[in-house]
Amino acid sequence: MPLVPAIPLSSMYALAVHGPFVARVRIASTCVARQVLMEDPSTPGHPLRASLARSVLNPADLTASASAGLTPVIATADTIVTAAAGAVSQQPEALNAAVTDAQILTAVRDAWNITAGVPRDLLPPPI
Repeated sequence: MPLVPAIPLSSMYALAVHGPFVARVRIASTCVARQVLMEDPSTPGHPLRASLARSVLNPADLTASASAGLTPVIATADTIVTAAAGAVSQQPEALNAAVTDAQILTAVRDAWNITAGVPRDLLPPPI
């Protein structure tokens, strides 16, 4: 993330707690969790990745399924912040509308390893 984000921190927060955005991130996280649980067990960091996937699919309590979960991480992702910067206003509805489902899925996939705690030395070098 650049030193100065493309949108104010207050806008990132407003997006992170906006119900429709939270719901979209929750569903994207569920989709990615399912993919992770079906990946090759030899995938670098798989035990940590799978542990996060199981916690996403089986929250510790029922309120967790409706909570923010990974949303604060996703709302601050470069992909999301850049998209939200193109919104017609800084209102949560406009910020949410400026972000596509594909961008949310990309942000969730990109954040999965760091969120799961996979050490960088286990990951292949970027291509």
